[in-house]
Amino acid sequence: MLTKAPSQTGWVPRRTLPGPKQALPPPAPDVQSVAILGRVAVESDLWSRWLLDRRDARDAAQRGVTIEHLSHVRDRVLEAAGSLDGATLLDVGCGDGLIGLRALDLVGPDGTVIFADISDALIEHCREAVRARGALDGARFVLAGAEDLARIPAASVDVVTTRSVLIYVEDKARAFSAMHRVLRPGGRISLFEPINRLMFPEPDDRFGGYDVTGATDLAAKVKAVFARSEPPGAVAAMMGFDDRDLVRLAEEAGFERIHLECHIDVEPGSLMRSVTLDALLGSAPNPNAPTVGEAITAALSEPERQRFVAGLEQAFTEDRAVRRMAVAYVVACKRR
Repeated sequence: MLTKAPSQTGWVPRRTLPGPKQALPPPAPDVQSVAILGRVAVESDLWSRWLLDRRDARDAAQRGVTIEHLSHVRDRVLEAAGSLDGATLLDVGCGDGLIGLRALDLVGPDGTVIFADISDALIEHCREAVRARGALDGARFVLAGAEDLARIPAASVDVVTTRSVLIYVEDKARAFSAMHRVLRPGGRISLFEPINRLMFPEPDDRFGGYDVTGATDLAAKVKAVFARSEPPGAVAAMMGFDDRDLVRLAEEAGFERIHLECHIDVEPGSLMRSVTLDALLGSAPNPNAPTVGEAITAALSEPERQRFVAGLEQAFTEDRAVRRMAVAYVVACKRR
């Protein structure tokens, strides 16, 4: 079933999840060079540099705001997955452990959480976070992309979760098929994905949600730098699907009892929820993108930079911003 939910800013779970809320680990101390995680030295990569560093401008306060926002997404994904006690849960694109670490509490001593990611550095980051909790017996770690879960046996997991993963996958049909293959009969998926096609590009007078009226010519130059930074295929992966496509892909992969809720919110606030102007300038909107400050430097001359940043700072200080977001929550089951 496909439903369009009304705007729901600050979603509140319909029931309280069991167990205490899990505090997520702080950023790695230095992921720009070589990340030393436990006893394993792992070279940082595009994904780890973004999640542990560039997404939040290496700012602890900014990371706290980001995690607070994402914790609501995490809780909803896990709640929608149904009862998890004793389950084997596969978190595809586990990243820094947002979903997987919380899931460890919910599967209990008889369950298992499989952390899967294409980044060695993020896998090791999660391994060390689990080790610090003394929970390694209940976890597995697999280097795998969403469209190729070959290292995970067929019909071996009860639940598959994602959070903003399929948006980066070009072959989404293959990813849905892989998730279907690894699930046991009766297993289910619980997914969260942004639907950028419904809200982008921004109006010309907006930059990250901020009102840049009077500097739209400069904003266009900076936006062009972001556009050029995306590798071939990335734009299509992020922009080439909507909520209906997710339903179609799930059905074509063999899932049944498909339910999708699309939440569209237009509200005061910026897209990046920046705590300071420096945090805004030091943040990158996605793994492939430069930081806002890097894009401004690449796009504008010094006089133009001064003019654009001054206008952006004024909009930031006066909180003249509108956040436009479209996201989808998907749940579906594999036939018993």
